[in-house]
Amino acid sequence: MSITELIGKNIRMHRRAKDITIQELSEISGLTVNYISLIEKGDANASINKIHAIIQGLQVHWIDIIPTLEEEKMLNAVSESRK
Repeated sequence: MSITELIGKNIRMHRRAKDITIQELSEISGLTVNYISLIEKGDANASINKIHAIIQGLQVHWIDIIPTLEEEKMLNAVSESRK
């Protein structure tokens, strides 16, 4: 799993937990439905500004979206194994 996939997964989890559709998040954040979908799937490498718009729309904090220490260790292990 890549960092973009992990962040996308966390965004999707928070969106669903708040019972917000992608369409609603699109309207709140100013991003397109397609772009949010790509971010959630880990297929888009969103800028910090775009992630910030989503975070504000979901009314969560950066800490809720970025990888936990365990997830970061997993990402580092995957990265090391690819070298």
